[in-house]
Amino acid sequence: MHKELSDDISRGVTDHAVLTDEEKLSIIDFINELSDTSKYIDSCGTMNMVAILTEMEALKEKELLKEHKYTITQLPDGRWQTFLPDEAAKGNRKLVRRVKREDVEAVVIAFYKEKKETFSLGDVAYMWLERKRQEPGFKASSYDRYENHYKRLFSDISSADIRSISEVKLEDYLIKRICEEKISLRVWHDLKTVIRGIFKYAKRHGYTDISIESVFESIDEEKKLFAKPKARKKSKEVFADAEVESIEEYIETRDQVSLVDLGIMLAFRTGLRAGELAAIKYSDLDKKHKRMLIARTEQHSKNEKGHIEYYFSDEGVLKCDHEPEYLYLTKSALDIIEKIHRMNPENDFMFHTDHFIRSQAFTKRLNAICRIIGIEPRPLHKARKTYATRLINANVDDSLVQSQMRHADISTTRRLYYFDNRTAGEKSQAIERAIGQY
Repeated sequence: MHKELSDDISRGVTDHAVLTDEEKLSIIDFINELSDTSKYIDSCGTMNMVAILTEMEALKEKELLKEHKYTITQLPDGRWQTFLPDEAAKGNRKLVRRVKREDVEAVVIAFYKEKKETFSLGDVAYMWLERKRQEPGFKASSYDRYENHYKRLFSDISSADIRSISEVKLEDYLIKRICEEKISLRVWHDLKTVIRGIFKYAKRHGYTDISIESVFESIDEEKKLFAKPKARKKSKEVFADAEVESIEEYIETRDQVSLVDLGIMLAFRTGLRAGELAAIKYSDLDKKHKRMLIARTEQHSKNEKGHIEYYFSDEGVLKCDHEPEYLYLTKSALDIIEKIHRMNPENDFMFHTDHFIRSQAFTKRLNAICRIIGIEPRPLHKARKTYATRLINANVDDSLVQSQMRHADISTTRRLYYFDNRTAGEKSQAIERAIGQY
């Protein structure tokens, strides 16, 4: 085909704004396969897009008729009939009878068109997830989180045709799930991201006409639907100083102290997250200025086969938009790092010998130590909260606390990480110092 004609085709398709990109590419492929294009060129020498689209539609309908497994037969009275698959009907088929053959064919074509264009809620959800995966900066762990949210909400109706789901049906279904799952407002806020994404994607592609924001507005008004967050027991949120001393005393008096044991001690002195702890390198250390760069954390996600894979990423290290910051270290923290280095001098990663020590290993070991010494078992993240509490109790400047915790705002630290762990005697002394003189 001459270049001029190809350009005319591309221009004519591009100018046809009502077509999707996929349809435009199909038209170009269709025309390029023709041996004679003259019948599609009008008197002005331009491509007749209406004629092309009509021809393409006719070819599609012929292909649909070929898929029909029942014959179309003429009755003695001149009428025409056939059958269509229908699981709900007797014999799993239903009778279609019309005066003209073309009318029967039109019913058959409409049936198979609708069948081909049917998308389940699950189909659309994964189409949306795949599109999200292609976005720049989208993380594999985010894909897993969104997928889990989808499964939590829609596993019961994943096979339902999304076109059959009305706003009323969706609202009723979501209310039912909120009650069954005892979903809190905070969790609901996270789940809405996935629901909004799926149904906006579906609407944009013509699979539904649901206004998802209207559904949210109706549900959000029903505050009583949502479960109240469980009250957090303060004693479980942080370790008291005496408990920390008991944990460290147990570790230090062991015959054989492990790398995981030293990692737990380091967590109490640095506030490192378990994933950050697993990802530390000696090369991150700046001994001269007594600080360490926190540049990565352990992450995991499912691969294409559904198996969990672990990797290191900068995702989740910072809860703010600026560059990674240095974590300033105490002398005791540096001493622990020196012990780790003596125990494991061959690798740049502090917690890698013949294999990587995963983040969950630290929590598992801390829980075991707690049970041995007779205190409430708690995950390693509570050591981070203990670190934040100690900084605030010591009146460390807010900006430095925020920097050490790598939070976007000090209010996050104070609201979620600070739990007064002082004893009754220490609290009494603090009040006496502040008020006693009056």
